[in-house]
Amino acid sequence: MRTAFTYPLFFKASGRMRTFCTAAFMLAAILTGKYSIAKPAADSSVYILDGILFETKQAGIDSTTRTATVILTLTSLHDRPRELKINVFGTQLIDPSRNAYYFSTIMLERVLIRFEDRQNYLHYLLHPKKPAQMTIIVENIPQDVDIIELVKIVFEDSTETGRFLEAYVLTQRK
Repeated sequence: MRTAFTYPLFFKASGRMRTFCTAAFMLAAILTGKYSIAKPAADSSVYILDGILFETKQAGIDSTTRTATVILTLTSLHDRPRELKINVFGTQLIDPSRNAYYFSTIMLERVLIRFEDRQNYLHYLLHPKKPAQMTIIVENIPQDVDIIELVKIVFEDSTETGRFLEAYVLTQRK
């Protein structure tokens, strides 16, 4: 008697069964350490995903203007330049209460996007081993928020067009 996991039946199985089996395989591979989706670095303000090193340089909230500013560096760890396509409306700053705030302006080196421009993507050619500075500014932060804890950056996967990855970078060193 064959089970659902034998070779011939796996390929004859419905789409849901294939999805389940693939997810179970990936979960087992991740839990055993054979495969890694993202690799956190020793410093918690440094994060590596899809060959890009995200590092927090500065983060703070101006108490008089209630404006949050986060400065990151993005460094490609690949050998060749790569196009970086950032979904700007998915990119947000997050406070300790898990409230997310949309940007007022995002600047990656000399490329500037304002929220009112309603531009969905920021395109940038990321050169290998050359850090690019990214500045995210959010205005009108509520009075009860004193720090920004995380930055969520949504960008396109380098291997699969149309697939977007989310990088969560801590703004404070732990």
